[in-house]
Amino acid sequence: MIRRLIQGVRLDIIAAYAARLALALVGVVLSPLPRRNKVTLLTRQSSRPPSDFILLSQALTRADPSLDVVIVAKMVPPGIVRKVAYAAHLVTEMYHAQTSRVLVVDGYSIIASAARHSEGLMIVQVWHALGSLKKFGLSILGQPGGRDPKLAKAMRMHAGYDLVIASAERCRAPFADAFGVSVDKVVAAPLPRVDRLVDPEQKLKARATFDHLYPQLAGQRIAVFAPTFRTEGLTEAVDPVELTLALEEAGYATITKLHPLLPAPRHPKLRTAPGMSTQEMLLVADIFITDYSSAVFEAAVAGVPSYLIAPDLDQYSAKRDFYVRYPDALGLPLAMDVTELVTQVHADAGSTADATRLRDDWVQMPEQGLAADALARIILEWDDARARRKERP
Repeated sequence: MIRRLIQGVRLDIIAAYAARLALALVGVVLSPLPRRNKVTLLTRQSSRPPSDFILLSQALTRADPSLDVVIVAKMVPPGIVRKVAYAAHLVTEMYHAQTSRVLVVDGYSIIASAARHSEGLMIVQVWHALGSLKKFGLSILGQPGGRDPKLAKAMRMHAGYDLVIASAERCRAPFADAFGVSVDKVVAAPLPRVDRLVDPEQKLKARATFDHLYPQLAGQRIAVFAPTFRTEGLTEAVDPVELTLALEEAGYATITKLHPLLPAPRHPKLRTAPGMSTQEMLLVADIFITDYSSAVFEAAVAGVPSYLIAPDLDQYSAKRDFYVRYPDALGLPLAMDVTELVTQVHADAGSTADATRLRDDWVQMPEQGLAADALARIILEWDDARARRKERP
């Protein structure tokens, strides 16, 4: 009986509640610190500041030169020893949250959602992808690809947001569902990355970097293949080597870009453009190929014709739900295997007109100026309005 009780103990849930308790104690210690005219941008998606945060930081400073803007980027490392060091790093994150008027995150953050904060902090979720294609966050708790409901509860998953940013009006309801907020807390605005995706100077820089990496590809048409990130139980359906060889016969040099959390594939026939992100490669690409990745919306912003390839559509749909009817809602050419894809590419089935339509449907581009400036204004205006509401008797 004792063994069964021990086996039934969820150490991950115990650790989650212990972490919350520790953060609560840290919060008590830091609570006397005053809030400053400061915005902290916090990410654990990478240990380097993402382009969205770099551009948003610059825009916030333009909007209010007196504002102190801090970017904190730190991934959760593998291994117990390194995770202990990461736990110590959370104290730094707590300090910045406690001394800021606004905390911006681009994914789940234990500091934003699980920690308790004194009055005066506004928390903003700026999700790290455009559009609302596959379900995520609270929408898929307990499903393949989703989090365990008990652990999500222990970690207060996506709790505490005052404002959520979605890339278009049609994405507001899905984002409200994913983050557990009312729709009135979700505002349509594009991510700052769209500024780079439409910037001719950035396109020239990306081309120069790519030509330095692959001088032998000068003058060739470029295809970028970026499959979606698949969690446990969802295996890759398209062999990138087979795809690369098939597209080579069709006159395209293929660059394979996997999710940043995955190691780059190694094969003599594969090119991965090390040092260049998928967004940068879209500034070089002639066509874009994916299965279910939201990067298809970034390709649309960049004006790159896109193709879908989904040999495992039935199996994937059974394991991972969508917010929309896939692929109908995208209106892009769909192939069920590499041979069919190559036939479509030969026929130029994808078009810039399709990219423009997809962009207009899924990304609310700024009417004038930069997307980063528009987002900065939204964040600061929401915080000002919140402060005024609290000052009313």
